[in-house]
Amino acid sequence: MSDSAITADPGQRKRLLRLRLGRARRRIDGRLRGTQNRGRELLDWRTYARRYPGNVLLGTFGLGLALSAGLGGRSLARWLGMRLLRRGLRQGEQLLGEELRWLWDAAGPNAESTPRKPRSSDVTP
Repeated sequence: MSDSAITADPGQRKRLLRLRLGRARRRIDGRLRGTQNRGRELLDWRTYARRYPGNVLLGTFGLGLALSAGLGGRSLARWLGMRLLRRGLRQGEQLLGEELRWLWDAAGPNAESTPRKPRSSDVTP
């Protein structure tokens, strides 16, 4: 508090304190809403389908090919489908790791000063 706030009457000090508390509460509420929205976005599969369309397409194509060839037996289509599916999952794990590292860095004390770096796989809406 400033010197003038300390020497002010108790009613004035109480109003200033309530004002500061209200501002802090609104700031915390805004950050909490932003974190909740970001959490919902990260749990939604559509986010990753928009962000990594090639990987999602590759994985779903591989899964579809493997299932169409049948889960049993040794066919070329099943082998190719499983190979595509594994490749898509590996790339997805790497990209998810990058995303989690960015989130960890963004949650640090310099959260506002660390914007997300765009990647070549990002799709602009």
